[in-house]
Amino acid sequence: MNNLFTSKAIGVLLALSVTAAGATPDVNSGEYFNQPYLAGIKVVPAWNAGLLGAGVVVADLDSGVRPTHIDLVGKIASGGYDFVNDDDDPFDDEVSTTQGHGTASAGIIVGNWNGVGIGGIAPSARVLPVKITDEKNETNGKLISQGVNYAAANPSVKIILLEVVGTSTSEEELESFQTAVAKGKLIIAPSGNKGQAGPFDPAKSFGSLGGAGLIVGSHNGAGDLSSFSNGAAGVETNFITALGQDVVAAGNRSDDDYFRVTGTSMAAPQVAAAAALIWGHSPKLTASQVAFILKSTATDIGAAGVDSRTGVGALNIEAALAPIGIITAPIDDDEEEEEDEEEEEEEEEDTSDPGSGSSSGGAGVALAALVVGGVGYALIGNSPDLSETLVLDEFGRTYELDLETRISVRHPGPTAKSVVQELDTEEVSENIIQRSDFKVTTVYRADRAETFSILDDPSSQESPSPARMQIQATHRDGLRYAFGLNQSLTLFDQGLTAKSDTAGVAGGFRSNAFANPFFGFTAEGYHGAIAYAPKQGLQSGLSFASVDNEHHHGLQSDTSAVHLGLAGDTFGVGVTLGLLEEDGNLLGGASGGALSAAQAETFFTVLRSHLDLGKHWSLISKYTHGLTFADDYAKSLLSDFSQIESNSWGLGLAGRNVFAFGDRLGIGLSQPLRTIAGDVQVNTPYWDPVRGAVGFKSTRTSLVPDGLETSFELFYRKPLGKRAQFITYMVVREQPLHRKEDKHQASVIGVIRWRFGSR
Repeated sequence: MNNLFTSKAIGVLLALSVTAAGATPDVNSGEYFNQPYLAGIKVVPAWNAGLLGAGVVVADLDSGVRPTHIDLVGKIASGGYDFVNDDDDPFDDEVSTTQGHGTASAGIIVGNWNGVGIGGIAPSARVLPVKITDEKNETNGKLISQGVNYAAANPSVKIILLEVVGTSTSEEELESFQTAVAKGKLIIAPSGNKGQAGPFDPAKSFGSLGGAGLIVGSHNGAGDLSSFSNGAAGVETNFITALGQDVVAAGNRSDDDYFRVTGTSMAAPQVAAAAALIWGHSPKLTASQVAFILKSTATDIGAAGVDSRTGVGALNIEAALAPIGIITAPIDDDEEEEEDEEEEEEEEEDTSDPGSGSSSGGAGVALAALVVGGVGYALIGNSPDLSETLVLDEFGRTYELDLETRISVRHPGPTAKSVVQELDTEEVSENIIQRSDFKVTTVYRADRAETFSILDDPSSQESPSPARMQIQATHRDGLRYAFGLNQSLTLFDQGLTAKSDTAGVAGGFRSNAFANPFFGFTAEGYHGAIAYAPKQGLQSGLSFASVDNEHHHGLQSDTSAVHLGLAGDTFGVGVTLGLLEEDGNLLGGASGGALSAAQAETFFTVLRSHLDLGKHWSLISKYTHGLTFADDYAKSLLSDFSQIESNSWGLGLAGRNVFAFGDRLGIGLSQPLRTIAGDVQVNTPYWDPVRGAVGFKSTRTSLVPDGLETSFELFYRKPLGKRAQFITYMVVREQPLHRKEDKHQASVIGVIRWRFGSR
C-alpha cells in the first residue's frame, strides 16, 4: 500500500517509550554533522516523535565493547559475556586489528548525544555485549553458536546483531539461529566486503529463518551497491542496504577515541537500531513483522524492484515508522470479544504472512471514510476529539490521526471542470423503433477525447465518467418508460412535459439541488421509470434505482419513488414521495465501518414547479426534504443516531433562443443537500498511558454543519454551426460543503467543442 502519512503523521505518532534524560539527538550538533548516513536513513522524524528505542535491548555479537567510552556510558545492558576468554567481562581489546569493532557498532546504535564525537540512532535502547571475536577479529562456529544461544536465552534481548562474516555455517550454528528465531529474536548480519554477488556465511543461511533474518549490504552516495559490498544474490528478499562508507565511529583505544571505518558491518548496526525504534514504538510486534516492515518500506535503489545487487533497497526509517496498509480505528475488545476470538485464533494459526496480525491496538475496523460533504464534515467539525483519534495500521501500531485527512467527498459539488468532464463524453442517440404512435430510443455515453478548452480549471481533478446508457420509450398517448445504467433518469426532474423544454435547459445546472439528491446517491447503478404524462393534465409515474457495487465505495443502496404532477399550457407542478434504503451507508456516504451505520432509511419529499415567462424564459424551482432513520453498526465509532433531517432547494431562471436560435441560458441560486437536524453518539478511541491500553471517550455530537453553502450558477450554450458548440459556465460557492471556514470558491470555464467524424 501507498503510505497515507508523511513526516507530519509521524510527528503525532504515539511514542510508547520514554525518552531518556539527556539522550535527545541534536540535528544542529557536530555529532549529527559527523554522521551523514543519518540523513540518508531518514531518522529525524522518528526522533521528533520521541521515538528513541526505549525498552529495547540489542545483543551485539562482536569484539566486545569499551563500556567506559563517553558515548557508551549508561548504554550497556547488565550482563554480557566474553566467550573468547570465557569470562563475564566482554571488554573490547585496546590492542586489536579493528581498533574496536564492537565499540564502533555499539556507538552507532546507542551512542550518547553529549556534544562529542557521534550519537546513536536509538540512544534510549541498550546494548548487550557478547564477545565472540578476538583481537585479530577471528572467530569460529562454536563461538558463534555460543554467543547466539546466550543472547537468545536473555528475555530482554529483541535483536541479535551478528557482526561476523566469512565463517562457514555449521549445523550447530544453524540450529542456534533457528532456536533464537523460535524465541522471537530478530537476527541481523552484514553481507561481507569482498564485492561478491552474494553474501558470506553466516548471513547466507538466513533464508531459512522464516523472515526473521536480515542481511545488510552497503550502498554508496549514488544510490547503488558499494564497490566493496557483497550483493543480494540468492537472498534478495531478505537483503537491505545502508550507507557503510567512511563512517565516523567510537574506538576502543581510549574513552574518547574515534576513527573512520568502512564496511557492511557499519551498515548492519544502522538496521539494528532502526528495528529498535520500531520495537520501541510497538513492543508487541513479532520479529518477522519488524523485518517485513523494514523491507517493505525500503527505498528502491539500483535496478527497479527487488534485485540481485541491492535486494529490497535502502533503509528508510521514516517510511518504516509511518502507518502501513489499511488504517483502522480500534473498537472495544470487551464488546467484541466473542466475535473476534475466532478471528484471532485464525490469525495465530496462520503465520505465513509476516504482514498480518495485530501488535498493540487490539481489534480494529476499517477507516476509509467517503462522505457527503455537509454531513461528514459536520461530524468532524463538531467533534474535536476526532482530530486526535487513535488509529491502527495493519500491524496494529498506534497513531494519532485527524480523521478529516481520511475523508474524501463523494459529491464535491459543482465546478467548472465537472461541466467539461460531462462534455468529454460522446453521446450517441439511436432510434430502435420509430412509428407514428410509438418510439424507442437508446442513448449512451462514452469517453470523448476531442474537446478543446479555451479556459480551464486546473484545481479540480474529477475522474472520468463511467459508461452510461438509457433506453427510452414514448407513446403518443403519454405513456413513457425508461431504463438506465450509471445515469440517473431525468424523466421527473422538472416536469414530464414542459412545453418550453424547461427540463432540458435546467440540465445545465450542476448543483444537486436542481435534481433529486437522493436519487443521486444511486447514480452508479441501475435505474428504471414508468410514467403516464399527457401534455396537459394530471401526470403520474413510478421510478426506482439500485446500486450494489463493492468495488465502488462499497455502495449498497436502493431508491424507489412515486411521482404526481399537473401540467398546464405554461406551468407545471409536481411532488415526489420516495424511500432511500442504504445498507452500510449513510446519506450517500460509505465509511468502511468506522464512521457508518448498519442500515439507514430516508423518506424524502420533492416539490417542483416551473412557470413560463413569455416565449423565451421559464422560472423553475425545486425543494427537497428528507427524514433519515439509522441503525447502529456494532463496530462503528458512531451509535445511537437520532432522527436526521436534511433539505435542499434551488431557484433558477432558464432561457431558450435568448440571443440566438438554439442557445441556452441559465441563472440559478441553490443550497445543496444539508443536514438541518440530528445528532449521534461518537465513541472516540484514545491511548490511556495510565492503563497502557486503548480507552474510549463518548460525546454527543451534532450532525448539523456550522456553515451553509449557497451556490450561484450561470451557464450559456450556443451552437457554432453543425459541428461546434460554445459553452461557458461559472459557479460561485459561499461556504462550500457547508463549511464555515471555507469562505468563498469561484470557478469559470469556457469551452468550444467540436464533433469530428461523419456522425
